[in-house]
Amino acid sequence: MKVLKRNNKLRYLHYFEERFLNELIEKIKVSYPLIKKIILYGSKARGDFTEESDIDLLFITEKPLDKQEKYEIFNFLSEIELKYNIVASALFINEKELKKKERSLFREIKKDGITLWLRE
Repeated sequence: MKVLKRNNKLRYLHYFEERFLNELIEKIKVSYPLIKKIILYGSKARGDFTEESDIDLLFITEKPLDKQEKYEIFNFLSEIELKYNIVASALFINEKELKKKERSLFREIKKDGITLWLRE
């Protein structure tokens, strides 16, 4: 099932990256109701990536995830990274903490990040 809508902001993603993200989003939608939003950030969002660049993802949660939930998500990420030969990095932050954070990374994400999925 296709989740991502092809648009100019996602023009830097190649076919297998799109498939990877679609599969990830489908799993998150069904299995992890605490995850409210997924944002693509970093070089793939800005367009200044290299052949070695990974896919940087920020998962915004309703409340902090416990260790088991994070483990399950990282395990699934690893499975689909291998399936599509993709390297991804994931950060998790809850909505309350995100509002407090003003580190340069989060300013960069707010500026350049692309929302891939938002729970309605």
